[in-house]
Amino acid sequence: MVNKYKYLILAIWSLLVVLYLRYKAPIIWQADWTHDDLMNCYRAMETPWRSMLLDTMMFWKPSDLFRPLGEIFYKLFWEQFGFSPQPWRYAISALLLANAFILGHLANRLSGSLAVGLAATAIASFHSLWSHLYLNTGTIFEILAFTFVYGALAYYVEFRDPYLTTILLILGLNSKESAIILPVLVVLYEWIWHRRTPWLFCGLAGTVCAAFIFGRIYGPGGLTTIGSYQPVYSITTYTERFRGYFGPLILWKQIPYWALPLAISPLLLRNKQAVFSVCLFPLAILPLAFVPDRGLEGVYIACAALPLALSSALLLIPKANWRLPGAALLFLATALWMPGTYLMDGWDREQGEIRAFHESLQQLAPTMPKAAQVRFFNEPFGGDVPWASTFATRLLYKDPSIQIVSPNNPATKDFPEEKDTAAFGWRDNKLYRIK
Repeated sequence: MVNKYKYLILAIWSLLVVLYLRYKAPIIWQADWTHDDLMNCYRAMETPWRSMLLDTMMFWKPSDLFRPLGEIFYKLFWEQFGFSPQPWRYAISALLLANAFILGHLANRLSGSLAVGLAATAIASFHSLWSHLYLNTGTIFEILAFTFVYGALAYYVEFRDPYLTTILLILGLNSKESAIILPVLVVLYEWIWHRRTPWLFCGLAGTVCAAFIFGRIYGPGGLTTIGSYQPVYSITTYTERFRGYFGPLILWKQIPYWALPLAISPLLLRNKQAVFSVCLFPLAILPLAFVPDRGLEGVYIACAALPLALSSALLLIPKANWRLPGAALLFLATALWMPGTYLMDGWDREQGEIRAFHESLQQLAPTMPKAAQVRFFNEPFGGDVPWASTFATRLLYKDPSIQIVSPNNPATKDFPEEKDTAAFGWRDNKLYRIK
């Protein structure tokens, strides 16, 4: 009966999942530009298309972009839509939903059950502690890495093609370094389901990962040269990161040591998908397990363990036709258990200031001469983002040659005022023109 109405069920379920995300995370459509967006978009604007594409192909080479595929997203959307936030929001929400359906397709292939795949899709579509994914386009790197990791794994499970899977791995690594976990997941799948090792894929993926690690990660100017990404390797660090990530995944702020066995409780379900989900989380956090905590969004790839584990419980139902009502009940139970994300939590101030700065500057000075010197006697941005007024102004006029003089940039304090093309102050949440 389920197979007879398969496409109707998929259509109805898809609509329910979209409405679920829309209801639980309305903030995803309210978000605007962040300081991360200014930084990423400015870097994309400055970088020629040719350099971006070369950095993507030469994935082993240290790059000023670090993660070029995400920067390609920024450049493409900036050139098409500029500061208009809605197209960016639609794209992010579409990618998050696509990721949920990709994971659901993987669960379907792993379990052989449509109901399991549907349940995994619903559970993977929203988490109340993914607020950065909903409010900051700067998480496009994590989002794309998830897309390629689970898209590649689902493709491999279905077709066993090591070559295209390796290409998808390269695209994942160009999105974010956490995609390096893909070969481990492929091997884990082969061991659990087929008790064999995919030696050809291991050779291809191992070569790619080694080149990426020794080039873009540890090479001159690589990711480990960034202070917030310098790793500290120790069992204590890993344990603390595991607790810090696993707790929020199950809505437990900081899981105590005595509760850690919950991480292996899906083994009680006694099926292969449950075993896979138990192994997935501790392995998938490894790329970020030895650097400072990046929040649950940082281990977005590892979060797939939750929908895979919960949906595998449906395999306890012996008859396939009974699993669909079970999936619906599991969807409902998850929706009731998972709190919604309705508040901007301070993001509205940051985003509002950027929007007000951009709109008032555009109104006061619709154009600006090439290589102009623009002075801001005061501005809304704090000293922790000294580049904000520079990036926002240069992006508005699409001119990297504009020189910005601001109180947050001490390097420009001696620039003479007589050379100013324009000067502005900030009052009542908007700029006013002084010169």
